[in-house]
Amino acid sequence: MVSQQTIDIVKSTTPVLKKNGQQITTRMYEIMFQNHPEIKEQFDMSAQANGSQPARLATAVYSYAAQIDNLPALKSMVEKIAHRHVQTHVTPEQYPIVGESLLQAMKDVLGEAATEEVIAAWTEAYQALSEVFIHREHDIYIDDLQTKML
Repeated sequence: MVSQQTIDIVKSTTPVLKKNGQQITTRMYEIMFQNHPEIKEQFDMSAQANGSQPARLATAVYSYAAQIDNLPALKSMVEKIAHRHVQTHVTPEQYPIVGESLLQAMKDVLGEAATEEVIAAWTEAYQALSEVFIHREHDIYIDDLQTKML
């Protein structure tokens, strides 16, 4: 799915993600809601205000970085998130919005540590992960539709 170089770079970012993850995800939501206010309605804004949503996302991003070379270890997390995305009507078209916001937040928070090489690796890694979610969410939508038709 992703190159070995990307795996190595993304895994090397785990210490900084552990330290700054929630700051990055909090900044990501600020960027995303400012640039795309239409998607705010899909979010529990109380979970934004109390920091629980950015904290959960920071944990997920860190887990992905730490396990990027062992995706089966993330299966239960992917399942939980994918089902939540279906409940809140996340669309495939929204993944680039999140990706752009996340990468910008990494640049904003990490400064010089967010080198071109790091951002390129995270771009590739995010794209691969978004495809996992898009395909899984599609399958959930289909399963739900088939269940309703029976």
